[in-house]
Amino acid sequence: VTNAISSVIIVGALIAAAAHPATGQAMTGSVWISKGAGAVAAGLAAVNIFGGFLVTQRMLAMYKKKDKAG
Repeated sequence: VTNAISSVIIVGALIAAAAHPATGQAMTGSVWISKGAGAVAAGLAAVNIFGGFLVTQRMLAMYKKKDKAG
């Protein structure tokens, strides 16, 4: 998954994590599940994004010219 898609996933996860019951309604199990799933999705997508940046950095480092000693 690309970083762009993961960023869209994070936006959706934050919307899910911000779920709240309708006015005058009690917190039901489905609201708690939505909050929990949104938080987990945001965390996993963030790990994916940062991991993608690390892999890209390592790939770009492979193309740098190495100094020849001698």
